[in-house]
Parts: sequence; C-alpha cells; structure tokens
Amino acid sequence: MRQVGEVMRGIHRTLTQEASCKIDRSRTIEQQVLMFHEKLITIIPPRDQSDRTSFRRISNLLLRKIKDKEFQPEILEKVLRFAQEATMPDCRNPAAVFMSIMKKELGYGKN
Repeated sequence: MRQVGEVMRGIHRTLTQEASCKIDRSRTIEQQVLMFHEKLITIIPPRDQSDRTSFRRISNLLLRKIKDKEFQPEILEKVLRFAQEATMPDCRNPAAVFMSIMKKELGYGKN
C-alpha cells in the first residue's frame, strides 16, 4: 500500500510541475514573458540581487530573441523545465545550477 502512495505522490508532483511550466499563448509575447518571469522566480526564489538581475536578463534576452524570430515562444516553457531540473532535492544553489544549464543548452552568456 505504501508503494501505491509513493507512486501517486510522484504522479501528482509530475503533473504539478508540468502545470507550472505552461504559458498562456493567447496573450501577447510581452505578457507571456512576464508570466514566464513570475513562474521562474516561483520555481527558483532569488536569494540575492545577483539572482534577480540574472533572471531579469534571461527574461529580456528571451523576449528579444523571440521578437527577432531566433526562438519560438515555446522556449519559455522549455526554460521553465530547466529551472525545475535545477531544483532537485539535493541541490544547494538552484540558481547556479539553472545558469549552468542555460549556458550548456542555450549558450547563454557566450556573447
């Protein structure tokens, strides 16, 4: 019975995480990026000004690249999944892990 409970909790956690990555595409791209930013700081609460600045810069970069047609709006949900990946239970600094994933997957900061 305990195993069934653990499986159900895992399913619930997965569904909750997927829901937190969804962005309403009926909104303007600016509104979608604002929603993205709010969800990002919910998933990884900034610990200091540096984290807040990094998250703001990522949001601005994604907005610019979507407007320039370098990225599709779906990138917002993909980046939120990166943020969730960075919040594993044994992670001491999710923001740093998130930035590392961004550098590896999207080449962030290589300009």
